[in-house]
Amino acid sequence: MRIDITADAARFLDRAQSLLRRDPLRHTVIATAAANRINGRAGDMSTHFVSITDSAGPIVGLAQCTDGAVYLGELPADITSSLIEAFAAQHITVRSVEGDAADAEAFAANWSKINDGTYRETFSARLFRLGDLLVPDAVGMPRLATVNDVSLCRTMIEEFSAESGAPHRLDEKAVRRRIDAGALWLWDRDGTPVTLVARHPAVMGWARIGPVYTPPRHRGNGYASALTATVAGRIRDEGAGACLFTDLANPTSNKIYQRIGFEQVRDFVNYGLTSGLG
Repeated sequence: MRIDITADAARFLDRAQSLLRRDPLRHTVIATAAANRINGRAGDMSTHFVSITDSAGPIVGLAQCTDGAVYLGELPADITSSLIEAFAAQHITVRSVEGDAADAEAFAANWSKINDGTYRETFSARLFRLGDLLVPDAVGMPRLATVNDVSLCRTMIEEFSAESGAPHRLDEKAVRRRIDAGALWLWDRDGTPVTLVARHPAVMGWARIGPVYTPPRHRGNGYASALTATVAGRIRDEGAGACLFTDLANPTSNKIYQRIGFEQVRDFVNYGLTSGLG
């Protein structure tokens, strides 16, 4: 098999179309990352895209690595060791891996063996897709973020990243571009923004929601549920399916999203990796 690694998102999408379209919901993270890189909404994070082809030529596997965080798409059997070696050959640092439970554990175990390191599960995520939508009531109203909200939105995204450990580092230019594209929403109560919900562009029929963030002092009032439902409804009105991820360690968010109509699809596991080599 051949493993091709590139930072050229357009080249990757052109090569990987067939496999991405076979299960676009399964690969929403990879497809969205490539689309955001192409349209300038990816911020200053560095992403490498991976396509794996068999001897006959078709694409049989996908992955990506963003600032050391590997995300595994569909993979052929027994490929993780070769994938690790391919990252090392291009001097791409790897610090974590996320994917289907079996593939992620195989990658983590092989990486730790090669690097004389250790690995530990850091979180498990669940992918949801929108079914029958219910928009709950909450005090306040939704609105699109404007250019005057750039600083606020950037702060909320950074706070979400710090709290969740997710790589959402966006510079001011990237936040402004997302606002210009109508991708950032706020819930206002008495003129004060109390919740942020971001959405990604629809790629191959699916638009992913996230991050969703409410500062601690405003939680428990239903703002995130109401705003997420509003954004999901807008996505559906555009003719796309809405999807999102939740942290399985957070039972509150899992229940909230199911109450407004999101249905479970599949689970993913994330492992942190620590090298023992000097």
